[in-house]
Amino acid sequence: MSTSPVKKYSLSEYFEIEKNSDIRYEYSYGQIFAMVGSSRNHSRITGAIYTSLYTQLLSSSCESFMTDTRIRVNDDLYYYPDVAVACTAEFQRIDNLLNPILIVEVLSNSTARFDQDAKFRDYQQIQSFRYYLLVSQYEVNATLLIRDESNNWTIQVYTDLNDVIDFAPINCRLLMRDIYFRVEFEPS
Repeated sequence: MSTSPVKKYSLSEYFEIEKNSDIRYEYSYGQIFAMVGSSRNHSRITGAIYTSLYTQLLSSSCESFMTDTRIRVNDDLYYYPDVAVACTAEFQRIDNLLNPILIVEVLSNSTARFDQDAKFRDYQQIQSFRYYLLVSQYEVNATLLIRDESNNWTIQVYTDLNDVIDFAPINCRLLMRDIYFRVEFEPS
């Protein structure tokens, strides 16, 4: 049995494909991966998180970004998180965010393992990166990973609609009730 070789793209080819496509692609060491559409729950959660952060950050030097902002991890890794926050945002070219402090991924069955493991390891290469919020779209459940000054990570889990996720250094809070507003879960 033979396997077809995987097509490798240069970074300039990747940017050209992105520029001429309606589809967003993530870039990982020469391979490109199409970003698929999202569910209604995914869209509602992403929108709620973005909107809450956006309004809280209006009078600060920090800014929130939603799904169409690409993050440069390094020269070989470019990802599209669901939501990101950067303070005094820095960009490579015009559209590659370099310094996120907070990255949010809304988990789906097809991406959860990758978002929790490989993508998290990759994001840790970004010096400014301090908060990683993973939010389930299937149940009330959010996991916040926080990097301290010693480069150690702690985990906080939120499973109650009355919980509040606090991002003190950027003076923001997310209410679980707001994150899951209008989200409908499948019956068990």
